Amino acid sequence: MAVPSKSPSNFTVAASSSSSITASWQLPPKDSRNGIVRGFKLYYKKRGYTGLPNTLIIRNETICTKAVIGLEKYTEYEFQVLAFTSIGDGPNSSAEVATTKEDGK
Repeated sequence: MAVPSKSPSNFTVAASSSSSITASWQLPPKDSRNGIVRGFKLYYKKRGYTGLPNTLIIRNETICTKAVIGLEKYTEYEFQVLAFTSIGDGPNSSAEVATTKEDGK
């Protein structure tokens, strides 16, 4: 048993409103899971922000989509996701960027 050696695949983010962005992904490839995936960690922050990102922990390996709400309107956000086993965290995905929508759009 070990941590996943690859990040979740097919990671995408898309704005769903002026204050929310939905992220979706798939489990890492079977040969890189190194045990049972227990869930995911979704990191997000405003683009260009240098502090630590916000973290959402999803403790369910079958949930592969998450709406992030309460974001600022018409703002760029950067997202990454990783899978974890009972041993620890796998590697982060590459960063994906989405911009929340303007009001009323």
